[in-house]
Amino acid sequence: MSTVHIAAVVERDVVGRGLRGIGELTPPAGQAARIEPVLRAAHDHGGLPVVVHGFAPTTAEDLRTLARLATRYRAVPLVISQLDGVHWMEAIELVRDTPGRYLELSTASLILAVRMAVQEIPERTLFGSDAPYGDPVLTRTTVERVTSPGEVRDRVLGGTVGQLLGVC
Repeated sequence: MSTVHIAAVVERDVVGRGLRGIGELTPPAGQAARIEPVLRAAHDHGGLPVVVHGFAPTTAEDLRTLARLATRYRAVPLVISQLDGVHWMEAIELVRDTPGRYLELSTASLILAVRMAVQEIPERTLFGSDAPYGDPVLTRTTVERVTSPGEVRDRVLGGTVGQLLGVC
């Protein structure tokens, strides 16, 4: 699809329908740069959040590409979903070091990964369960296990995504 066509689709099917974000985009392995026209369109519409699939087929190089794109489109919140699978440590580092990037916690296979994400980037870590494949109760329990009651837990469990979507 051309950049002009993608911009028209975002205008018609996202903005025109009152939606507040775009995703979940899943580019082929090694081709994360293909989402750039979507980021450009999201930027042109006031910085719509964009969610990119973080587990396979996403590669470590794709993560680095997404970090470069996030730097180019700073006004667009870029959410990497599923704690980026096997590349979770690098994902945490890149999100921590790249303003405007967020990390969604679904499909985390290690409680340590969730704990580290929340400790490193509490203001940019989002609850997610990957339902119906994941269990929302177990994922919420994991977040509650690695956080204390209060502001950080509230942000992870909904406050941050509410801010991104402009609903709270």
